[in-house]
Amino acid sequence: MRASTAVVGVITLAATLTGPAAATAERTVSYRGYELDVPAGWAVIDLAEHPAECVRFDRNAVYLGTPGPDQRCAAGGAGHVTDAVLIEPVGDRTRVTVTGERYAALAKRADEAVPPGGVKTVQPGVYTGLGFDACAAPSQSAMDAWLGSQFRAIGVYIGGIHRACAQPNLTPGWVGKQVGKGWHLIPTYVGLQAPCTSYRHRVDLDQDIARRQGREGAADAVAHAAKLGMSPGTVIYNDMEAYNMGDEPCSAAVMSFLSGWTDQLRELGYQSGVYSSAGSGISDLVRNYDNRAYSRPDHIWFAWWNGQANVDGGRFLPAELWPDRRTHQFLGGHDESYNGVTINIDSNYLELK
Repeated sequence: MRASTAVVGVITLAATLTGPAAATAERTVSYRGYELDVPAGWAVIDLAEHPAECVRFDRNAVYLGTPGPDQRCAAGGAGHVTDAVLIEPVGDRTRVTVTGERYAALAKRADEAVPPGGVKTVQPGVYTGLGFDACAAPSQSAMDAWLGSQFRAIGVYIGGIHRACAQPNLTPGWVGKQVGKGWHLIPTYVGLQAPCTSYRHRVDLDQDIARRQGREGAADAVAHAAKLGMSPGTVIYNDMEAYNMGDEPCSAAVMSFLSGWTDQLRELGYQSGVYSSAGSGISDLVRNYDNRAYSRPDHIWFAWWNGQANVDGGRFLPAELWPDRRTHQFLGGHDESYNGVTINIDSNYLELK
């Protein structure tokens, strides 16, 4: 992916981190032997002093330290990713995560492979009931507290160019523990967005290119899922945020992209899921359900904030399409608390048989 979130490996100390010169005023940020020149207007946040700060890559900021296990993040996992930097200690070394283009030259080494470990699982599995999604995977203590809730499914953002929040808790061990405690995980990938949106990284209007981009996104999503211990057979949902459905070239590009996504996931042994607004991506999928030019996904997850905890798609989604393979996001970002732990969530109802 071009101009993507990049991790500059795990680098030894005493390096110098320098960015391009800017016409506007800059200041130098020093941390653990590193120096970074950033625009004076950027926020510089010490995560040791502010452990609940949400590490988001959709604002210009420099984050210093390790993201806290209980970040206070708004629910939405997709963001207009911009230039941001996270510098965090990894033992006696330092890892630098860069988003956007300003410091793209720093991305010279890929993230080191994380051994999958833990329990191999197929997600979300068979489940009917309530679920929630949060921008950052909650800490283990928060997940344990929420065992006192009515929820037993949770959406987790496993990767993608537009994933908005850092995920310090999302590890193979975390995945294995949640599954062992009875949680059903909804792996979600926030990749390229529709060409008729304002997101920085968008699907190409050329349908052949769009289809290839979908395949590339799916391959990357599978790599992330596999690292977390999610086995073939798992449903991985592509998060395609709302767009202007009246733009036909845009809709065609999205359908081609999602076709490539579906084809690649199936070839790799995974199932294809799509999350989108009922009034845009889902409506386009319904409209093209029998169109053989496109491969339809195996599962759908529709956002329609009508407050109804069911999988009735109303005027957007006929009952005979994707029966027993649908999830309804029926309420947008709001706070809920259980056993003294508050998380900002979207609420969902799943019917997976």
